[in-house]
Amino acid sequence: MHRPTLPLLASTVTVTVAIGAMAVAGPALAASGSSSPAAHSARARRCNAVIVISHHRRIRACLIRGPRGFTGPTGPRGATGAPGGKTGKTGATGKTGPAGKNGTNGTNGTNGTNGTTVAYTVVQPTSPTAATLIGPSNITTVSEPSAGVYCVTPASGISSSGIASVSPEVSYSAGNVPGVIAVNAQHTHCSTPYEVDTYTPGTTTLATGYAFTIAIP
Repeated sequence: MHRPTLPLLASTVTVTVAIGAMAVAGPALAASGSSSPAAHSARARRCNAVIVISHHRRIRACLIRGPRGFTGPTGPRGATGAPGGKTGKTGATGKTGPAGKNGTNGTNGTNGTNGTTVAYTVVQPTSPTAATLIGPSNITTVSEPSAGVYCVTPASGISSSGIASVSPEVSYSAGNVPGVIAVNAQHTHCSTPYEVDTYTPGTTTLATGYAFTIAIP
C-alpha cells in the first residue's frame, strides 16, 4: 500500500531544522546560514531529509540532533502502602497437665556367685627376722625364720590345698621400693601350709624389707 505524496513544487527549499521543533518557517529556514549554496547542498545530502509544509509550500528540511535538555527535578516519593494487620495478643498459658503414673519397678537381679578368696592379709617386714600382719582375714600368724622367707598360717578350717596369690606392696616396704615376690608351693623352708619368698629386684638373692599381699582361695 503506497502513501500518497504531494508533488514537489518548483520552489522547494532545502533547509536544516532541529529535532523536536514544533513548527518550521520556510522563508526563515531558507534564509539562515552564510555558507555557499554548494556547501549547503553537500550538507543536505548527508542529513536525514524530510518534507515539511510551511505556508502552503513544500520545503525539504534536514533533521539534526539538537542539544540535550536539562534533567528534570526528581518527582515526589510515592506513598507507602498500607501496613499489615496488627499482631494479636499472646494467648494465656495453658494449665499443666496431670502427672503421669509411675512405672512398675523392675525385677531384682540375681545375686552373683560368692568369691573364692577365703583368707587374705598384708605382710609387713619389721626386722630381718620378724613381720607383722596388716588387716588379716582368716590368717593367724606369719614368721620370718630367715631373711626373705615368710611362713604364713591360715585360720583353722581353711583348706591348705589351694595355691595362694601374692603381689608386691609398696607403702609398707622399706624405702617404698617393691621387691620380687614369689610363692614357694613346696614350702621348703616352712612347716606351715604357705611360704612366700622375697628377692631383691634383678637378682636371685633372698632379701628382707619387701612387703606383700597374700590371698588364699
